[in-house]
Amino acid sequence: MSPAHRAFDTLDVFQAAGWTNNPAAHVSQMRMISFALVLSILPLVQAHGAVAPSADPCPGATSWNRTHPTVSEAAPRIEGGAESTITDAALFKELQARVDRDQAARRSWLATPGDEALAGSVNEIDAANLSWLQKLVSEKGFPTAAQVGKEGVHLTWVLLQHADQDPQFQRELLPVLEQRYSAGELPANDLARFTDRVLLASDKPQRYGTQFDWFSGEFTLPEPARLAEIDKERASLGLMPLRDYVCKLGEARRGAK
Repeated sequence: MSPAHRAFDTLDVFQAAGWTNNPAAHVSQMRMISFALVLSILPLVQAHGAVAPSADPCPGATSWNRTHPTVSEAAPRIEGGAESTITDAALFKELQARVDRDQAARRSWLATPGDEALAGSVNEIDAANLSWLQKLVSEKGFPTAAQVGKEGVHLTWVLLQHADQDPQFQRELLPVLEQRYSAGELPANDLARFTDRVLLASDKPQRYGTQFDWFSGEFTLPEPARLAEIDKERASLGLMPLRDYVCKLGEARRGAK
């Protein structure tokens, strides 16, 4: 899969708290799901420094990227021949296949958001993946980088992100994802998005400010005191300040019109 397609790995990471995970039930869910697509593409744009300084609408974000050249918010990608270095290539291939189906269904749904059949297909795929993931975790635990590589850990995260039919299952695995991050096996952005997802599903305020309504085009910053708290949390993961992050999102939203 190409980097552009792999950007769809996080297609619906911006779902809101209390969602039923039934796409046909709430049209408003589409706003969060499509927004994640653009966010996941942002790291690819940031990494290539596509905006000329003289025309840069988000100088803060550009400056942050320049001073943090080793920090990448993009999903990890497996290199050629790397499968030989993992201990469970079969599991990695199964994760790839499941995420590919997940993303294909979501791309089709985003192209025709009013199609209830496509929405139902997304829901069915999520349910099947959830059942499979629960069995995997019960029998073998959450995959490690030694087993499936860093991309395999990320692919497992994608399936867990979409496991909203069982929020308790997601909550129980948050400490495991924190461990994977600490071990250098999970990107900071993945941990931030999943943490906020679990918090919002529990009717708690998000910690890293990753949740926005893409379709509204309104990416409003919290009040100053709260913004400072969020930025402190984001800095602890090596993520750019929320104000700069939101600026990049706004530019991406305008460019998507």
